[in-house]
Amino acid sequence: MKRLATALLLLISLQSFADDAYPTIVEIAFEGNEVTRPQVMLREMVVKVGDPADPAQIEKSRQGIQDLGLFRRVNLRQEPVDGGVRLVFRVDERYYFLPLPRGDVKSDGRYSYGAQLRWDNVTGRNHSLYVLVEQEDRKRQGIGKETNFVASYRAPFAFGSPYALSGSVGYTTRPVQGDLGEYTEDFRTVSLRGSRTYSDGAASQGYTVGTGVNWQQQRTSGEFAPAAYGDALAPVLQIRYRDFHNHIYSDVGRWWSVSVEGAHRELGSDYNYTAWNAAYASYFNVGSLEHQTVHLKAYTGLYFSGPDGVRQFGLGGSSALRSYDSNFIEGNAYYYLTAEYARPLYWRWLRGVVIAEAGNVFAHPEDANFQKVYSSIGVALRLRLTHFVDFEMEIGYSYSLDGSGARLFGGRV
Repeated sequence: MKRLATALLLLISLQSFADDAYPTIVEIAFEGNEVTRPQVMLREMVVKVGDPADPAQIEKSRQGIQDLGLFRRVNLRQEPVDGGVRLVFRVDERYYFLPLPRGDVKSDGRYSYGAQLRWDNVTGRNHSLYVLVEQEDRKRQGIGKETNFVASYRAPFAFGSPYALSGSVGYTTRPVQGDLGEYTEDFRTVSLRGSRTYSDGAASQGYTVGTGVNWQQQRTSGEFAPAAYGDALAPVLQIRYRDFHNHIYSDVGRWWSVSVEGAHRELGSDYNYTAWNAAYASYFNVGSLEHQTVHLKAYTGLYFSGPDGVRQFGLGGSSALRSYDSNFIEGNAYYYLTAEYARPLYWRWLRGVVIAEAGNVFAHPEDANFQKVYSSIGVALRLRLTHFVDFEMEIGYSYSLDGSGARLFGGRV
């Protein structure tokens, strides 16, 4: 017992000695943040005024600010002042307000056009607003060109609290070719969410627990229209974990999420359903070359009950099983796995990527198995534009390992 007490006393003494070896942080200042408010960056830091200027902790704080994804670069300098040092973080802000005409053509034949407003870092608080109006042809059998409207707003750390609030509304109308003839199908959605993040470091990292409600309505009209599904009001529960770091031209770390939602007639819905979704991702450096990374990702989902004819999940197209046609297989249970190797090609913002994918979709959750696996392998050029928040594009070629075909692909990552 005496030895343990002695060891603990020695450890405390060494820590105290180490703290005394560093000057005290007297002030923390920011430069270049014409939009971003200081408190947005301060909450991502693990040092504060009065702490020792430990280089390791200061670097964690610089990285925490960079992990927000709001800046092209984050630099740091220390200035000696009376009583200690002044930390100055200089940031280079990205473009946050982007009203744009929207046009998107996928290599699998899907296309859309319209207009969007994307406003990141709203009023410098790291809130985000997104509005989209478009027409889209998803190349789904029996379904014509859709007209879509979506608007969403997210407020992390609302009112200076550890709570995030978000909401979205959506409307879609489309012609459908039924067994008897054509009719119109309309969808309306409303989602409200609240969550709390628990972190012992940067505020945006760690565990997040969230809840909320999703409301959806389906209506049909026309001479040949079948009966509508009706309305569903579903409580939602989600748990997420994030230890993910932005290195401007690449990312490293891991994150995962699990969510469940369900609607029941007893709670006022016109039908019952339960949906489970889970995802995991791990990004890590390989070799000595900067921004040379491997990405491992896995997704799965299960949808129980629900209206007849609803197919919740699909694979194929320019973002999942790229060598297959868009939504070539659909159902109410799926899994999707992918592994990527990315390496810079002369410029840091341009990387060559090798992509391996595997997955399947099943009509019902009870049909899920691994007897048949669709898989593909491909290569791509991936471009990251650092002037904008979360903007990366790719173009490439993918080949299905069962020999069923190959195709070019491209689009946003």
